[in-house]
Amino acid sequence: MADTTRNGFALRIRALLPTGWFPAPPGSGESEQAPVLNALLQGFGSVFAWVWNLLTGTRDQTRLATMTGAFLDMFAADFFGATLTRKTGESDDTFRARIEEALFPSLGTRPDVVNVMADEVGTSGRVIEPRNATDCKGLGTLASPATGGGYGYGVTALRYGSRGVPFQLFAQLPTGDTNPPATRTLTQIAAVMPAGMIAWAQDVEKTD
Repeated sequence: MADTTRNGFALRIRALLPTGWFPAPPGSGESEQAPVLNALLQGFGSVFAWVWNLLTGTRDQTRLATMTGAFLDMFAADFFGATLTRKTGESDDTFRARIEEALFPSLGTRPDVVNVMADEVGTSGRVIEPRNATDCKGLGTLASPATGGGYGYGVTALRYGSRGVPFQLFAQLPTGDTNPPATRTLTQIAAVMPAGMIAWAQDVEKTD
């Protein structure tokens, strides 16, 4: 591989000079016989090395996989405007992963809603679908808690199911408070849901 350091460029320039005009470059352990010429060429070499590094860095910034720093922020702004910005303290790799996910999103599934909640809140929330038996189970009692899958009257996390409310879900966002969900979070959830679906979102101190 070519030597692209300052000295490497200086030696390449020196090799182009007519033979006999100046002493040859010093070998290993030898002293420089043309210090003024070497100083001049090192100056040229420094400029060429800087330009080479700039070109190499520019090439990296032309591909999402190798972009860094402000170039990632500009890429996100070009494609998504103000809807996708870097979070405080977020690393390039984490931000890049979110950009790639936004470029090629998976839409219309329950895991997509769960992933949006995790991205927005920082931890997985809870999705409850009234028509999903895994979420709601059946009815039981303290005396027979195993009836209907273990959830029943007086049992923590009881959820009533319903066959009369299709295409709806409840989303619990563990934000640590009971304030109304952020508008941005609601918008992000709506963006990954199928048309005609309804999500009832709620901030909770913790999921039960």
